[in-house]
Amino acid sequence: MSAFRPIVDVGASDNLPWSLGGEQMRFQLPKPLHGWRAFAGEVGVIVLGVLIALCAQQLAENLAWRQKVDAALADMNNELGSGDGPQAYERLVLHDCVDAHLNSARAAVEDGDRKASRKLIDQVWLPNRTWDSLARDAANSADVAAHMPHERMLQYRIAYEMVPATQRLAEKELGDLGRFRALPSSGGPLTGEEKFSEIAAIEALRLDNDTFARESRFLLLRMKMMNLRLSKHFVERRVRAAQAHYGGCVSAPRIGSNSFGQTVLD
Repeated sequence: MSAFRPIVDVGASDNLPWSLGGEQMRFQLPKPLHGWRAFAGEVGVIVLGVLIALCAQQLAENLAWRQKVDAALADMNNELGSGDGPQAYERLVLHDCVDAHLNSARAAVEDGDRKASRKLIDQVWLPNRTWDSLARDAANSADVAAHMPHERMLQYRIAYEMVPATQRLAEKELGDLGRFRALPSSGGPLTGEEKFSEIAAIEALRLDNDTFARESRFLLLRMKMMNLRLSKHFVERRVRAAQAHYGGCVSAPRIGSNSFGQTVLD
């Protein structure tokens, strides 16, 4: 009796008929796993590699945000220390001088003296400057503010609180100054209508001047609490501009102190 062919050959390979002609195709059987321990090791290596890649990516992102935060802080410090801050100092320097000139101008207007009124009007000088918050706005729009320490960003938010309103005040003051300067230089004594118009412009400018002083004092004291320094170069430029128009009337401003007994000039 002839032996039957085994159902499965347990060898490493097998031959299958390819066609009726007896040609055969040879293929390799898959190798079994080496065990759960080896499998777990391979998975662990993969997981560890993924974790290392994620940590490296997070580290790179944190470093990039740190650089963006540092740049935003430097921009805001420069904007406050070289721009808005020296301008606030200038407005405090000017306050008493402008107020005294407005008082003299009102007295001349009430007397109806056109020549004296016109002379005093021409002597009133007010700086035409912009009050900027571009650096703060850029930090907010780029989402950099969200990556800053909360307390520090809150300090900048408070310091910048008055800046947009101060810019609107500067624009209003220009309009009030234009009405103040609208008095004709020719003619006799001032008419009642001219007096009324000039006095209204004078009082509007006085209110502008007082508001500038109040908001400037607030900004400077906030900067002092944040340990932000004013640029000496720009402060001196602003003071020289004020002295060119008001001479010896210009003096160091009386800023007052914060809750720690400090002033912006300490």
